[in-house]
Amino acid sequence: MTGHDAKGNLHRYVAEFIGTFALVFIGAGACIAHHAHPDDITHVGVALAFGGVVTCMVWCLGHLSGAHINPAVTVALAAARRFPIRRVPPYVAAQCAGGLLAGAAHLLTFGGEAAGNARFGATFPVGTTLAGAFAFEFILTFILMLVIMAVATDARVPRGVGGLAIGAAVCIDCLAAGKCCGASMNPARSLGPAVFAGGPALGHLWLYLLAPALGALAAAATYQWLRTATDLTAPTVRTEHNADRKAPPSPSDRA
Repeated sequence: MTGHDAKGNLHRYVAEFIGTFALVFIGAGACIAHHAHPDDITHVGVALAFGGVVTCMVWCLGHLSGAHINPAVTVALAAARRFPIRRVPPYVAAQCAGGLLAGAAHLLTFGGEAAGNARFGATFPVGTTLAGAFAFEFILTFILMLVIMAVATDARVPRGVGGLAIGAAVCIDCLAAGKCCGASMNPARSLGPAVFAGGPALGHLWLYLLAPALGALAAAATYQWLRTATDLTAPTVRTEHNADRKAPPSPSDRA
C-alpha cells in the first residue's frame, strides 16, 4: 500500500467515525431529551432525529467513505461483494469508537443524572418478549438494508436519492417499533449507550449486535437474488473487488 492509499483509507475511517458519532449523539441524544421532556420531544421527534441525521451524514460523507455508519451494513456489503473485505475491521472499529465517544459526550453535555435517568438513550426490549425484540430488529434492519442495497449498488436507481431514502427508512422503522425494541438496526448505535448505561441495556446488547447483522445479511442476499433476473442489460462496471458486477461503484468505492 502506498502512502497515498494509506492516507485515503485514514480519511475513510475518520469519516465513518464522525458519521457514527453524529448518528448516536443526535439520535440517542433525542431519546435522552425525550425522557426529560416527553411532551416537547415526542416519539415522532425522536424518529425524525434519527432519520434526519442519517440523511445528513449520507449526503455529507457518502462520497468520502460510503457513510455506512453501521457495522451491520459494512458486513453485509462485504458479504455481497460490494465492499472490500480488507476494510471491514477498520470500518467497524471506527464506527464503534464513534458510538462510544457519543455516549461519553452525552455524559458531558446532559450530565450523569439526566443521561443516567434516560439510560443514555440505550436500546432494550420494552413491551415485547426477547424473541419479539430479536424479530423486530431483524425485520427493521432487513428493510433498511434492502433500501441501502438498491440506492447504493443498483444503476437503475436515480442518483442523488440515497440520503433521503435511507433516512426515510430509518425514520419509519423508528416510528414503527421504537417504543417496542428501540429500533436500533445498528450495533454501534446500541454499543455506546449500553456501555455507559450498564444494567439491562448491557445485558441485552448481544441482541442488538446479532439481530441487525443477520437482518442486513439476509437483505443483501435477497436483493442480490432479486436483481439477477432483471439487471442483465445494466452497464457492466469494473471495480477493485468485483470485476464483472452490473452496477455502478457503491459510494464506498467512489471515495
